[in-house]
Amino acid sequence: MSRPPGRPRSEESKQAVLDAAYALLKKRGIGKVSTQELAAAAGVSTATLYRWWKSKEAIMLDAFFEHVKPDLSFEEARSPLERLRLNVVRGASWLQSEDGRVAVRLISDVHEKPKLRRLFLEHFYLPRRAIHLKLVQDAIATGELRNDTDADVLVDALFGPLYFRFLIGHAALDKTFATKLVNQVLKAVTA
Repeated sequence: MSRPPGRPRSEESKQAVLDAAYALLKKRGIGKVSTQELAAAAGVSTATLYRWWKSKEAIMLDAFFEHVKPDLSFEEARSPLERLRLNVVRGASWLQSEDGRVAVRLISDVHEKPKLRRLFLEHFYLPRRAIHLKLVQDAIATGELRNDTDADVLVDALFGPLYFRFLIGHAALDKTFATKLVNQVLKAVTA
């Protein structure tokens, strides 16, 4: 019987790196964590880090993506428009969570670093946006939304205010606001 590729210990080490990276990301963000500190927290060498990732930033982003993936799943049992509504309201709650605060810290970190921004967009934001765009397109196809609805504009109109309220803090970001937002915005495009 042939041995499967890779050593179990290696996968355990990889998971230890991801766990340590997320813990450090929660505390301080990407810019204030050194590669040596990350390796020490994970109980591995810096060479081990570079076995799987090209940079500290890539490790931190992967740790974030892996950690939040279960929280950001989509329900399939409802109509496309109802799933979109639900995701906006859930998005407001999620931004208030510890993971949401980490996401916003990441957005701040990536703003000034083009390479990091590209990784964040490719691995987190754009795939999620594609799901929302598909929900809008499906809602158009099922007749829930008007045919002339611009999916890009609608997604920005629904999710942009959540981040704006979170970042600026001028008013509450809660379920009540998210529900009012969804109702008001969708009123303009509902078939």
